Amino acid sequence: MPDEEMVDDYLDCAGKPRRFRLTLYAEGRFLDAIELRDGEPRGLRFVLPVKFGEMPPWGEMRMRIRERLATRHVVHDEGGRLQLLTQVVRGQLQDGDGITPSLVVDDLVLSWDELGALLQPYSGFGFRLEIHDPGEE
Repeated sequence: MPDEEMVDDYLDCAGKPRRFRLTLYAEGRFLDAIELRDGEPRGLRFVLPVKFGEMPPWGEMRMRIRERLATRHVVHDEGGRLQLLTQVVRGQLQDGDGITPSLVVDDLVLSWDELGALLQPYSGFGFRLEIHDPGEE
């Protein structure tokens, strides 16, 4: 089996460098990409199956990472407040304080209070919350 782990650097749509560790696991049946922050795996995560007898989908994984990093959902305005760019927020749940998970949106780790503040202007609107496999949001 070729290399089972590598680290790749990517630029997101704001030109910010992002680092991912790509690893084969479960006896080579899955390829996992986890964003590293301060050297720790604490950001976005993607998982792809590896078909039996085939090479791991390194290229497809890199394409998925690039596609995800090409879109931004929230920004800080001139006053430093977070603002939604569209009516869609895509992110991932990650371990938080042991009671509630934190949210990874773009390059930010948000609390549920921060997400609530982002959604406040849409009070009275409907919404849909969907849970997906890592990297499929």
